[in-house]
Amino acid sequence: MADEIPGDVTAAVAEVASSSLRSTTGRLVQSFAVYGTANFGIRALNFLLILVYAHYLRPSDYGIIYLAEIYAVFLILFGNLSIDSALQRLYFQHNNNHEELRSYLGSAIRFGIIAMATLVAFCVLVGGPIQRHLGFNQDVPFYPYMAMAITTAAATQGIQYRLAVYQAERRPTSYAFMSFLLFALTACLSVYGVVVLHRGAVGMLKGKLVAALLAFLVAAWKMHPLLIARFQWRFVRETLSFSLPLVPHQVMAGGLIVADRFILYHYRNLNEVGVYSVAYTMGMVMFLVTQSLSQAWLPIFFELARGNEDNHRVLGRIGSGLAILLLAIACLGILLSPSFIQLALDVRYHAAIRLVPLVVIGYLFHAFFTLCNLSIMQANRTKFILLISGTAFTANMILNFVMIPRWGMYGAAWATTIAYAIEALIAYLFAQRFFVLSYAVPPILGGLTVAGGAIALTQSAWILKWNGLFAVLSTIVAFALLALIGKRDLRAGLTAIRKTRKREAQQGR
Repeated sequence: MADEIPGDVTAAVAEVASSSLRSTTGRLVQSFAVYGTANFGIRALNFLLILVYAHYLRPSDYGIIYLAEIYAVFLILFGNLSIDSALQRLYFQHNNNHEELRSYLGSAIRFGIIAMATLVAFCVLVGGPIQRHLGFNQDVPFYPYMAMAITTAAATQGIQYRLAVYQAERRPTSYAFMSFLLFALTACLSVYGVVVLHRGAVGMLKGKLVAALLAFLVAAWKMHPLLIARFQWRFVRETLSFSLPLVPHQVMAGGLIVADRFILYHYRNLNEVGVYSVAYTMGMVMFLVTQSLSQAWLPIFFELARGNEDNHRVLGRIGSGLAILLLAIACLGILLSPSFIQLALDVRYHAAIRLVPLVVIGYLFHAFFTLCNLSIMQANRTKFILLISGTAFTANMILNFVMIPRWGMYGAAWATTIAYAIEALIAYLFAQRFFVLSYAVPPILGGLTVAGGAIALTQSAWILKWNGLFAVLSTIVAFALLALIGKRDLRAGLTAIRKTRKREAQQGR
């Protein structure tokens, strides 16, 4: 018939659809590779530095450092106003007009920097008198510990604005360069303060402060075209309308991390806080996996989410695949971390052997929350994120007060893990209500069962006799089980991709 499309044209349309899908997958893999290399490279070097610091810093020094930094991060959560999260989302609402995008980014970033600078100035001026008046945390004086940590956190947040824009622009190489610059400066100056000058906690905090200020100057220079763009209050109002509902969420999320340390310090001592904090530092490998995947997946997710139902199906399948991948990496960390800690850390920190697997599984649950959180943000239902975080934070506080007095840092680790599991479950329920994606729930639950078995092994009484060969064999078994569990989901994902290609080809007719 005259209106029929020739077969070669149909084939060309199908090839375009296939090419688009391959391009999306390729971008995700390439971005994840760059972000992952940067994040894991930095963390690997950090691990080496921890081995060095462990010989020069006492557990109580680590306790001082982490408590001071916790105060700082908590304050900056307010001063930042979640503007970096708004930049990542609202970037895509202005990227069709270069000048408008430049003005938007410049207005939001300048406002954020001024807000943080105001908060830091206020804290530095009145922080010491307030601490003396209230008489709290005398083991960690405001001057110099907290003052340095707060200024460092503010400068680091300024750098985060540049990183957020790099991420939205899909420039992972530039992101990696800035991250490595900050790390290199921090490592060199911290080693100088701790190892060369033997200044302990003060040397560490001062090194971080100088490094953050130098890196911020570089980031500000890189942002110069944005910082001189036309300032418009309407862009600030738009940013705040999106970001302000996220502030309580981030405070609650921060509370999930910091509350246990304060309660642990109240019931125990700085030594136990230090060991617990080192365990969290070791277990943050799982967080780095989540962060790397999120950095690669976030712009692609928001781009595809604006498409049709076929795109939504593909999003669900890819999300399920990411969940299985996260489970596999979590099992790797859970089963191999005890042997690594025994070999690598000073004996004073061996109490972290049973803690790190719990930290890893906790960050796994937080990773699931992060995946679901994208759907909630896509639906612009950020107010519900506060409800999720508030519920998880409340559960965490209750569990901490119940478990820490009896089990100390082990109770704190279990309390945080359970709270992250609650956070992930509620986020999934809301995400499926506002922006439905077809996740493969049974395979994910099966994978969680395998991860639970791995946790049970690491919490056994004979863990101190853990044999490296047995740990490797257990990891291989876990990977084999996850491969069997995820096989059907992989096949379903490929089927969904083929159906999407076929449907797009038919629409092309």
